[in-house]
Amino acid sequence: MKLFTSLAFVLLMMPLSLMAATVNGKATVDSEALAGIEVVAFPVSALNFSQPAAYTSVPTLADGLFSIDLPPGEYYLLAQGRELFNFYGRNPVAVPEDGLKNVNLLMLPDNLPVPQGDAVVETGVAGFVTAGGKPVPGAVVMVYTDLSSRLKGMGLGWTSPTDERGYFEAPLPSGAYYLVARVRKSGKMAGPLQAGDLFGYLAGNPLAIQDGALARVHIPLIEVPEKVDRHASDMFGNTLVKGQILDPKGQPVAGIQVLLYDDPMMLNRPLYVSQLTGADGRYQLSFPNGGHYYLAARNELGGTPAPGELYGRYQGAPDHSIRIKTGQVLEGLEIIVDEVY
Repeated sequence: MKLFTSLAFVLLMMPLSLMAATVNGKATVDSEALAGIEVVAFPVSALNFSQPAAYTSVPTLADGLFSIDLPPGEYYLLAQGRELFNFYGRNPVAVPEDGLKNVNLLMLPDNLPVPQGDAVVETGVAGFVTAGGKPVPGAVVMVYTDLSSRLKGMGLGWTSPTDERGYFEAPLPSGAYYLVARVRKSGKMAGPLQAGDLFGYLAGNPLAIQDGALARVHIPLIEVPEKVDRHASDMFGNTLVKGQILDPKGQPVAGIQVLLYDDPMMLNRPLYVSQLTGADGRYQLSFPNGGHYYLAARNELGGTPAPGELYGRYQGAPDHSIRIKTGQVLEGLEIIVDEVY
């Protein structure tokens, strides 16, 4: 009896950060619940998906419902089964101590037909990009060598936009790659996806390419739902900064994104990027963990701010930084942007 009493005391004294948080939701295809789907989770620290997943759910039953227990943190959620797959669109997702509910996994086929016949590229990849079974012209496929960028930003490189057949080719040396396809209504190459944009993740990632061989693939896309805009304020966690983007005359500026960095020079890829400001110039940017960060704002992403671009840094501190606790909300952070000369 004493042993069990001691064990119970130890469990009660464990910090919450070591306790499991439950993520639950539903796997569907064409709005129908799916049985036999397995959900897996990789910690955000993972650099690839080649190894077995750290956490795995039991297969779903006829109701399509799943549940998986994870220590609070950031994870990639993926699902597979019955020749279907899903890469959760909000990956990597922040799992707070009270867990996540109603995670909707829209399953896509992983056995779609691939291009046949001759290709210009000898070593690399050739593929189709489709949505709802129809070719998607104008899609850009980003190529990443690992997960260090969280499959965001420009990656190693990108393909030319797909043609009317949804077809693309890319020369790549032998190695393993992650392919992600995107179509932005705005025409921009970078930045958070917005409602109506299209996103696709290759089910075969990481894709192995052999020297002198052509990998043939098919990437299905799904449309980013409207709720992505409604939930932009807590998309990446419950730590939040909000405020307004102004011009030098104090007028609100639309079409600006706020960038969060962990390096004072703010030259590397930002950790998180907000949605575009509207006519009122107001922004909200969420992220999972508190800390010491640096804020900037600009109307274009990628590379050093160029002449003619609107750019500015947070002036509320001499080093343009903020300090914030996990779960805290900092409001009223104004950033003035001006044209770069």
